[in-house]
Amino acid sequence: MNAFQTVAEFKAYRKSIIENHKKHPAKPCLVICGGTGGQASGSNDLIRIIKRRILEQNLQDKLALRITGCLGFCEMDPFIIVEPGYNLYPKLKMVDVSRIVDAAVKGEVVEELLYREPGSTVKRFTEQDIPFFQGQTRIVLGQNQHLDPIRISDYLKTGGYEALEKALEKPDGNWIVEEILKSRLRGRGGAGFLTGKKWELARNVNKGHTPKYIICNADEGDPGAYMDRSMLEGNPHAVIEGMIIAAIAIGANNGIIYVRTEYPLAIKHASIALREARRLDLLGKNILGTGIDFDIEIFQGAGAFVCGEETALIKSIEGKMGEPRQRPPFPIQKGLFGHPTCINNVETLSNIPYIIKHGADEYLKIGTANNSGTKIFSLVGKIKNTGLVEVPLGTPISTVVYDIGGGPSGSAKIKAIQTGGPSGGCIPSSMFDLPIDYDSLAKVGSIMGSGGMIVMDQNTCMVDVAKYFMNFLKDESCGKCFTCRKGTQRLYEILEDITLGKGTPQHLILLEELAQTVKDTTMCGLGQTAANPVLSTLKYFREEYERHISDKRCDAFVCKQLTGAPCQSACPVDTEPWRYVAMIEKGDYEEAYRIIRSANPFPAVSARVCDRKCESRCSLGVSGGEAISIRALKRFVTDRVKPSVYSPVPAKKKKQKVAVIGAGPAGISAAHGLSLLGYGVTVFEAEDRPGGMLACSLPAYRLPRDIVEKEIKTLLNKNIKMEYGRVLGKDFSLHDLFVDKYDAVFLAFGAHESMRLDLAHEDVGGVYPSIQFLKAFNMRGEQLARGHVGVIGGGNSAVDAARVALRQKDVTAVSLFYRRTREEMPAYEEEIEAALEEGVRIETLISPVKIQVRQEEIDAAVREGVELETLVSPIKIHSRKGHLVDIECIRNRLGEVDASGRRKPEPIPGSEFRVKLDTLIVAVGEKPKSEFLASMGLDIDKSGRIKVNAKTLETNLRGVFAGGDLVTGPNTVIDAIAAGKKVAQSIDRYLQKKPLTQPATPKLPGVYIEPAAVDESAEITAVRAENPSLAPAERLKNFREVEATLPENSARLESRRCLRCDLAFTEKLSPDAPTKAVREGAKHD
Repeated sequence: MNAFQTVAEFKAYRKSIIENHKKHPAKPCLVICGGTGGQASGSNDLIRIIKRRILEQNLQDKLALRITGCLGFCEMDPFIIVEPGYNLYPKLKMVDVSRIVDAAVKGEVVEELLYREPGSTVKRFTEQDIPFFQGQTRIVLGQNQHLDPIRISDYLKTGGYEALEKALEKPDGNWIVEEILKSRLRGRGGAGFLTGKKWELARNVNKGHTPKYIICNADEGDPGAYMDRSMLEGNPHAVIEGMIIAAIAIGANNGIIYVRTEYPLAIKHASIALREARRLDLLGKNILGTGIDFDIEIFQGAGAFVCGEETALIKSIEGKMGEPRQRPPFPIQKGLFGHPTCINNVETLSNIPYIIKHGADEYLKIGTANNSGTKIFSLVGKIKNTGLVEVPLGTPISTVVYDIGGGPSGSAKIKAIQTGGPSGGCIPSSMFDLPIDYDSLAKVGSIMGSGGMIVMDQNTCMVDVAKYFMNFLKDESCGKCFTCRKGTQRLYEILEDITLGKGTPQHLILLEELAQTVKDTTMCGLGQTAANPVLSTLKYFREEYERHISDKRCDAFVCKQLTGAPCQSACPVDTEPWRYVAMIEKGDYEEAYRIIRSANPFPAVSARVCDRKCESRCSLGVSGGEAISIRALKRFVTDRVKPSVYSPVPAKKKKQKVAVIGAGPAGISAAHGLSLLGYGVTVFEAEDRPGGMLACSLPAYRLPRDIVEKEIKTLLNKNIKMEYGRVLGKDFSLHDLFVDKYDAVFLAFGAHESMRLDLAHEDVGGVYPSIQFLKAFNMRGEQLARGHVGVIGGGNSAVDAARVALRQKDVTAVSLFYRRTREEMPAYEEEIEAALEEGVRIETLISPVKIQVRQEEIDAAVREGVELETLVSPIKIHSRKGHLVDIECIRNRLGEVDASGRRKPEPIPGSEFRVKLDTLIVAVGEKPKSEFLASMGLDIDKSGRIKVNAKTLETNLRGVFAGGDLVTGPNTVIDAIAAGKKVAQSIDRYLQKKPLTQPATPKLPGVYIEPAAVDESAEITAVRAENPSLAPAERLKNFREVEATLPENSARLESRRCLRCDLAFTEKLSPDAPTKAVREGAKHD
C-alpha cells in the first residue's frame, strides 16, 4: 500500500513535520561530521563518548546529537558545532568531549576550546565569525549541517522535497525545462554545458515512444576531489530530489546513480535514502497518484577514471569495457541500451531543488551573467584550511586561497593552484585575481572539472607535478586512441628524463609538440584535456623546466637525482653538511673542518651568521621532525679545530692581474679564490679595514671582531695586495684600472646606503639611517643612541640596530615599529626572539607619518628594554629646534595579497598616535650607492643594482664582473661568499679565453662514508641541540658573544640524528673504499 495517494497528502505530511519541529522548543544540539573524512580523523570516537555521556547523565531530554555528512571544514576535524550558538570546537581530543557536553547542557561555552585562527589568540565564538565560512555562499553544501543523511524527516524539516511538490503539482515538464534554462545552470561535472539545454534536447527526443534514462554521474575519480562523494554521504535526498525533477522534465522513467565501489558510505546513505523515498511514495509506480513512473537504482563502478566520461560510463553499466565512443549520436539521442539518456553530475542535480523552490530569478542573483550559482571545490594541498568550499562562480581565486583557505600552510609562499583534476591546468599565483568561472579558466589553459583545487607552494616542483598527473593519466587511459595511449606514455617518459637530469633543450620542443598533438587528436574530453598539465606548466613555469635541463637544478628540492642530499644542494657554496656531520659522529673533527673549509673560505663566520639554508631543507625537518642543527655543528668544529689543518697551496703564478673593489665577504672570497688559481689580486677597500658588512654592520655579540679579523687573515696570501681608503669613482675609475694593466675587475662594494622614509624632518638631529648608526659604533665606537630609541623596520638590520642601541650606555628603552605582522618580519626568528628576551618592544602593523623633534631630553624610562610594535607605519616626524621630538604613526590592517605573496598593510583611518622619542633609527632597507657607475658605462637597474649574467656574474662591460649585495641588493653573508667563489671561476675562464659557462651537473654525494657504529644502549635523542646562550640579564650593556659552542657530547648526539641522505647515492660504492679526505688545494666548483 502506498504511503500517500496524492501530492496534497504528502504536502500536508511534510508541513506537519515542519510545524511539529517548530512547536517543540529547541534543545542544545551537538553537530559532528560522520562522513568519511570525519571518521578518518576520529569523529567516531567522539560520537561514542557523546552517546555514552548522554546515557550516563540521562540527558536525552536536554541535549541532542546530530551526526551529519561532511561539514566542509575538514582541516579542523574532528570538530563539534554546538547549536543554537553555533560554537565551533576544532581538532578535539576525546578528553575534551565531556566538558563540551556539560557546557552545552548549561548553555555555556568552553572558551579555551573555541576556534582561533592559526597564530592568533582571538576566539571565534560562532561559526560565522570564522573566515573560512564568512566568504562562502553555501546553498548546496550548507544543508549538510542541518540534517542526518539517513533520516528523511531531517531533510523534510529543512524544506526538502518542496521543490518536488511544485514539479508534481504541474507535471508538465516544459515549465521545469524553461526554469532551468532561465537559471543558466551549467553542468558541474566539468564541461559546463547548459543543463537546461541538455534537458530540452532530451525531452524532445522520442517523446513517449521509448524508455528514457536519467543517470547521476558520481564517478568522482580526480585525485584530491571529494565533493560529489560528500554530497551523497551528507545529503543524498537532494540528489534524489534533483533526479526525480529531472525525470519529470525530460520524461524519463528509469534512474541510475553511478558511484564507485570504493565509496561505501556514499553507497550506504544513498541506498537508505532511496528506501525512505520509496516508503513515502516518492519513487516507484504512479508517484503520489500523478501517473508518473520513476525509480532509481545504484550501479557500483569499478573505479576506472575514464568512466567519468559519459559514453564510457554507459558502456560500464551495460557490462562492457568502459571506454568512450564517437559522438554523435550523443547519449541523449542514443545512450544506455540504445535509449535516450541524460547524464548529470551529482552537484548539478543538487542545485535543481534550490532553483525550482526559489525560482531562476533568485538563482541568477548568485554568480555572474554566464556563470550563475555556486560551485563546490575541494580545497587541498599546501593550504591552511583544507576542506570543501562553496563560492559563487566569478569569485577570484585569491579569495578562495587566501581569505577562505587562509593562505599557505607553512612559511613557503603559494606558487600555483591546479584546477580541474589531473586533466586540469596549473595557474600561477600572479594570476590569482582571475575569476573562477568556466570561461576564464579555459582562457588560461585550465578547466573547471568537477571542482578539485590543489594548492602548491614554493616547495612544489611544477615539472614533478606535470609528471605525476601524466603518470596518472597514462595509467588511466582506456587505450582506445593511439595518441592518448602512447602520447601520454611518451609525455611521462620525457618528463621523467627531465626530472632525472637527462633532459635536453630538444625535450622541451618535443614535449610541447606532443602535448598539442594529444590535445588535438584524441577522441574523448578526457583525452583532449590530458595534455593540460604539461601545456599549462610549460606556459607559466617554463623557467623551472629550463632550470632542470640547463642548470640541472630542482629549486623545489623534489627531483632527487637533481637534488642529491638536500642540505648540500641548498648550500650556496656547495658545502657537504652530510659529510662533515658524519665526521663529527665519528669524532674526526679535523677532517670535518677540512670538508667545511674546502668549500667555504669563511667557516667560522658562517658558523655564526649563516642563514641556514641547509637546515631549511634538511630531510629530517621537512618530514615532520626537527632539522639537524647544522650551523651549530659547524660552530662546534670551527671553534675546536685550528684553521692551519687546511692549508691550500696556490697554483703557479700567472701573469694576469685582477682588481677587486670591496673587501667584504664577496670581495675577499673572490680574491682568495683567484689567488689560489695563481692570479695577482689587488683589493681596493674604501674603509680602513677589510670585512665590509661583517665589520661595519654585524654586531659583535653576533659576530666577534676577532673572528672576522682572524678568518680574513687566513685568506690573504702573497698573491693578494690590500689597498685601504681607496674609493671607486672618487680616487680612480674603471678606465684607470684597465690603464693600470688590470685584466679583469670584480665589483663587490656592497649596499651601504640606507633607504629613506621620505618624511619631512628626516634629516634633523637624533634621526639616523641604520647603516650610519651601526657603522658609527662598529667602526668608530660612537654611541649615537640615547633615551627612548625607536627603530623603523623589520629586517635583520632593524633588529641589529635595536639590540645595539639597547646596549649603549645612555639608552633607556627601545621600541621597534613594523608595518606588517611579526610573522612577516624578514629578520631571522632567533634574532627577533633574542631581541624580545633582551627587552625590545616590537610594535607591528604601524606606520610612522610624521617625525617630531625636541631639544631637551626626556626622563629616563622606568625599565631598559626594546619594544616591538607591528602593523604600524610612521607618517610624520616632529622636531623642535633641529632635534627629534616624536614620531606620528598610524596603525595598519592587512589587506589584499600583493605580488610578494603577503597581505598588503592598509592604514586604518583615525588610528594615528604619537610616540615620544630621543633617537630614531630608520632601517627600512639598503641599496647600493652605485649611480656613478652608470657614467662608466655599466647597466644599472632602478634600485641601483648592477645588471649581470646570473650564471657568470659578467656585466655589460667586457672584463668587468659584479656580485654580492651590489647585484642582489641586501642579501646574506653566505650568498655573498658564493658570489665570490663563482666569480673567481668565471674570471679564470675569461682570462684563459674559455667559455664562461660550463655544462651543469647535479650536486650529488660521491663519497661513501660508513655510518658510525653505535651501541644500541647508547643515549639517543630526538631533541634538536641548540647552542648555549647568555641569559638576557647577562647581555645588558655589553657586547659579549651571546651564543656559545655546543659541548662535545651534545654535538656527537646531534650528528647522530642525521638521516644520512647521502647513502641513497653512495651505498652503491664499495663499502671497502677508503673515505676520500679533502686535502690541500682541493677545489669545489
